[in-house]
Amino acid sequence: MKGFYNFMVGLVGWIFILLYPVKIIGNKSNVPKKGKLVLISNHLSFRDIPVLVTRFAGFRHFIAKKEFSKNKLVKWFFTKMGAIFVDRSNLDLVTIKTALSCLKKDEGLALFPEGTRNRTDESIQQVKGGAALFAVKGQAPLVPVVFQRKVKPFRRTFVYVGEQIDLSQFYGKKFDAEQLNEATKIISDRLESDKQFIDDYVINKRWKNKKAE
Repeated sequence: MKGFYNFMVGLVGWIFILLYPVKIIGNKSNVPKKGKLVLISNHLSFRDIPVLVTRFAGFRHFIAKKEFSKNKLVKWFFTKMGAIFVDRSNLDLVTIKTALSCLKKDEGLALFPEGTRNRTDESIQQVKGGAALFAVKGQAPLVPVVFQRKVKPFRRTFVYVGEQIDLSQFYGKKFDAEQLNEATKIISDRLESDKQFIDDYVINKRWKNKKAE
C-alpha cells in the first residue's frame, strides 16, 4: 500500500505540482513525514487532495466518502492508495477501528473535518467530530492545513500550515459526547482563526512587509 502510494506520487506528482502552483505559508515541518499524525484541512475542491499529497511528503491514509467505493476501479485505486471509506452520515465502529489501527502503527491520517466540499463560498463550514475522535483516541498530533481559496490550474494558491492543535487534555479520560463537542469546537475555532490569518495575509500582501523589514 505504502509502496504503491509512493510510486504513484513519484510517477505523476510532478504533473500536479506544475499544474497547481501553491505557496506554503507557515512551518511546513509541522507536518512530519513519518509517525502518527492527523492532518486536517478545509475542503474547497477535489484538487485539494493532490495538492496535499504532493506538497507534504510522507504516506497518509485519506478518509474518503464511501460513494467512491461504488465504482470497482476507483475503489481499487483508492484502496491501494490507502484510503479509508466512511459513511459521512454515520461514522461506524469499523471505520473508527480501522483509522485508529493506522495511528497505532505510526501511520498518518488526512481528512476534511467539514465532511464535504464547500461549494458555496470559502469560509469554514461546520466541523464534524471525526477528527477530534481520531486524534484523542489515537493520541496523535493534529495539524491544520488551510487553503486560502480554491485551487485552479496555473493560478497560485496560498496554503497555511498551522501550529499543532493540542488535545492532550482529553487523553486517557472518558471521552463522551460532551468532551467530543468540546474538542471539536477547539478544532473549529482554530480552523476559523487560521483561515482568517491566511485571508489577511493574502488580501493585505503581508509578504511585502516582510521584504521591507
